[in-house]
Amino acid sequence: MVERTVDNFGTEGARDYLAMTTTKLIGTIREVVSDDERIAPDEDGESLLMPAVEILAILCERCGATPPRPATVKQWREKYFAAFDAGIDRMRPKPGFKAERRKVIERTFHWLESLSESYFQS
Repeated sequence: MVERTVDNFGTEGARDYLAMTTTKLIGTIREVVSDDERIAPDEDGESLLMPAVEILAILCERCGATPPRPATVKQWREKYFAAFDAGIDRMRPKPGFKAERRKVIERTFHWLESLSESYFQS
């Protein structure tokens, strides 16, 4: 007998779909992080990378998706902050935006990193 749970990811097919979706998000993040041009905040850093990190965290927290390892998330965070700090001023943000945006980015990466640490400590 196949064990099922009552949540929306309680079947093997649903779990496979969740894993596939997570894999796609991680692939997007890796592609952007590995490309010095794409990672810029005025390129894919803000339009693909950060949304993908947040969606991945949501799937890990709410749906039980397997997160990337903590060291991987830390590496992504460090690389994006370097790109963000180097490129945000080219976007001529309004006063205060840079600091506020940086806090949101830090909070998003911290969220995913915390989920990852919890998952891999188990």
